[in-house]
Amino acid sequence: MNKHLLSIFRGQDEPPARGKFLSRVFGIFSEEIVRLWANDPRSPYEDIGRPTLRKLGESTGSTLDFTLRHKKTGTSYVTELKCEIEYENYKYFVLTDVKQLDHHRKGAFKALLEVAAKTPSHRVFVNKKEIAVDGAILIWGAATPEGRRAVIDAKGFFDVLSIEEIISDLITWNHAGYLALMEQRRSWTNAMFDGLIHSNPETD
Repeated sequence: MNKHLLSIFRGQDEPPARGKFLSRVFGIFSEEIVRLWANDPRSPYEDIGRPTLRKLGESTGSTLDFTLRHKKTGTSYVTELKCEIEYENYKYFVLTDVKQLDHHRKGAFKALLEVAAKTPSHRVFVNKKEIAVDGAILIWGAATPEGRRAVIDAKGFFDVLSIEEIISDLITWNHAGYLALMEQRRSWTNAMFDGLIHSNPETD
């Protein structure tokens, strides 16, 4: 596991408020990073849209982040991104043990786990059309090989991906869309802070 991503947020001798702030900023656009990766020809998956999972016999359900379709096999998987960075002193950022999943108790995550375990209890809809899925994928912040394997074995996920590895791929690929996204977000935040620091000439 490359610890570069963690070091961005958990700076040495930096105040805890720094990590909280950066984690929230990153969370605003982290899903966009996954979509850029999934829609690149070099990725093993493509994203076909947000899935809504409905229990059999119910008209409402839970909407997850992605539906990833494997490009070689055509199999599809409901997918959820869980990238908790600073929370509880970075306790959940690196996936090392299946027990780290236990604190996710909301209905959407429970539905994800049921699909991962191939429990036939949900219908899946993407763009309002029902589709057949072959299981579930989890995306975490970072993961050790042991943590990834433990979660796959215990919960039945087809795959466990990490934002850390996804970003590494995009950088290695010199992905133009990813670089443009980073520059855009940097320009937006720089402009905001410039505006908060400098007075408006029209009001002077």
